[in-house]
Amino acid sequence: MRVVFMGNPDFSVPALQAIQESTHEIAGVVCSPDKPRGRGRKLASLPVKATAQEFGLRVFQPRSLKDAEFLKEMRSLQPDVFVVVAFRILPRELFSIPRFGSLNIHPSLLPKGRGPAPIQWTLLRGETETGITIIQLTEQIDGGGILMQERAAVNDEDCYGDLHDRFAKRGAELIVDVLDRLERGEVIRPIEQDESLATSARKLEPNDYLIDWSKSAEEIHHQIRAFSPTPGAATRLSGVAFKILKSLIIDTKTLKPRQLNGSKETLSVGTGNGDLRLIRVKPAGKKEMDAAAFLRGARDLPEFFDL
Repeated sequence: MRVVFMGNPDFSVPALQAIQESTHEIAGVVCSPDKPRGRGRKLASLPVKATAQEFGLRVFQPRSLKDAEFLKEMRSLQPDVFVVVAFRILPRELFSIPRFGSLNIHPSLLPKGRGPAPIQWTLLRGETETGITIIQLTEQIDGGGILMQERAAVNDEDCYGDLHDRFAKRGAELIVDVLDRLERGEVIRPIEQDESLATSARKLEPNDYLIDWSKSAEEIHHQIRAFSPTPGAATRLSGVAFKILKSLIIDTKTLKPRQLNGSKETLSVGTGNGDLRLIRVKPAGKKEMDAAAFLRGARDLPEFFDL
C-alpha cells in the first residue's frame, strides 16, 4: 500500500514508525508548519516531522489544506490511502484523493468521545472502559464508518500519560493490520456509528485544568488523573501555582474544602465530599516531587489552598 501519513504530536509517532517498518510504502508525510516554541521562541519541528526526517521521508507542511498546489502534490503521489493521526480536519477535496480513502486512529470507543481530547474526557468522566477505533474520514468530525474497534479497560490508577502511550502503541498495531487486510484485497465493510451513543470530547479550555475544591474527592481525583503528567491539575498555594499529579481517595471527611493537613510524610486536602491524599505534586518553579518531599522542604504549610 502506498501511504501518505498525516500527524503532528507524540501520539502520532508510533503509527508512523510502525508503517515505516511494515511492508507498506510511505510516499510522504504531512504535518503542520513549524512554530516558535520555548523561551527563545525559536522555530521547532513537531514530533512527526522530526521522525519523518530521521527516516528520510518527504515532508509537506501546508498552511492551508485547501491550497491548490498542495492538493496537486498529493494527487501526484498517487496514494492508495491517507493515514491521519492527531492532525487537522481534512476537507473533502483532500481526504477523498486516495483510492481507499483516508483512515483515522481515534483513542476512544466511537461514537463515544468525539473530539480532540478523548483520553482526557474518558478520565474526567471516570469511565472504566474505552478503546481504539479506526474509522474512515468523512466531513462529520469523528463520525465516519468504523473499520476496526478494540475495547480496553481503564484501571483505577491509569492517568493520561498511561493511556496516551498505551493507545499510541496499540493504535499503530491496528492501523498496520487494517492496511495489511486492504492490501490482501479483503473487503472491510464500515459499520455506521450509532448517533444516539455519541458523546463529546471537546477541546480543553484553561478553566478545565483548575481544581474546584467544592467538588467531590472522586471528581477531583479523576481530574488529576486526566491531566497527569501534563499539564497538571492546578490550584494555588500561598499565591503561586501548585499542580497536583497523583492523588488517592481516602475514606475520611475530616477537612473542609481546600483545607490542608500535613502530618509526618502525608499531605491531605478536604473537598466538597471526602478527603484526598496528595501523592505527587509540582510547586511553581520546581520539579515534580513526592508530597513527602514537598512537606520536608515546606517551612510553613498554609491551612488552606488559595482557591
